[in-house]
Amino acid sequence: MGMFSRKKILKLYLNGEIADGTSKFSGDDSVRKLKSSLLEVNRTNKDNYKGILLKINSPGGAAATSEEIAKLVLSLRQDVPVVTSIGDSACSGAYMIAAASNYIFANTLSWTGSIGVIMTLPNYQELSKKLGVAIKTIKSGKMKDLGNPFREMSPEEEIYLETLVKQAHAEFIDFVKLTRPNAINLDELADGRVLDARTALENNLIDKLGTEDDALNFLMTEILHGNQKDFSVTDTAPKPGLLKKLFGMSTPITIKFELPNDFRRF
Repeated sequence: MGMFSRKKILKLYLNGEIADGTSKFSGDDSVRKLKSSLLEVNRTNKDNYKGILLKINSPGGAAATSEEIAKLVLSLRQDVPVVTSIGDSACSGAYMIAAASNYIFANTLSWTGSIGVIMTLPNYQELSKKLGVAIKTIKSGKMKDLGNPFREMSPEEEIYLETLVKQAHAEFIDFVKLTRPNAINLDELADGRVLDARTALENNLIDKLGTEDDALNFLMTEILHGNQKDFSVTDTAPKPGLLKKLFGMSTPITIKFELPNDFRRF
């Protein structure tokens, strides 16, 4: 079979924290590229690409952006099968995206799961007192400055935010139940805990232990029923994102599907 008659596989990446990718300082535009590529395949190129290999190395991130990408993957997987290969981690929102794919591979030392929601709100009240800085807020309603970092949060506000987090968590769990109906012990495991790959496999949160090459070979042979010489791979490898690390900023109130800290190192 000649090179120009080979069936095409698209290799996509999700690297680092999941953010909306709109900041002009976003040096690592992994999320933007991934969304753009998925939309292109979904809208115009279903006949062009026969399969997608998605490589994930991410602790998670912004909830709505994670959900948006996951639903793009879910909308594709009937026509263009998506196989995910987890590198070091695919946690929280990144796991939601992986769960939307047809099949999930993970390395033995990969981390995944962390099906939970976190909201982080800074408080500068004591610091502003020490600096002699007074902040005056004029608002139209009692909840309008919810999360104001220059005052204490009221019990009513805290209950309201906890409700938002619980709702987001329930949506996350429902999505995993939809996309991975064979998952077991989900009510126990979906408490935000990080899972090693073997535990994830035992509970059907992933499908197989294996490398990126194993995942690609599985896509070619088991899902697309061919062999390596039948396919060509279009690789969209991203460039390192230094500017995002230097200048990336988050909003005062952010709901995230994210592993708070990657403290594991070799």
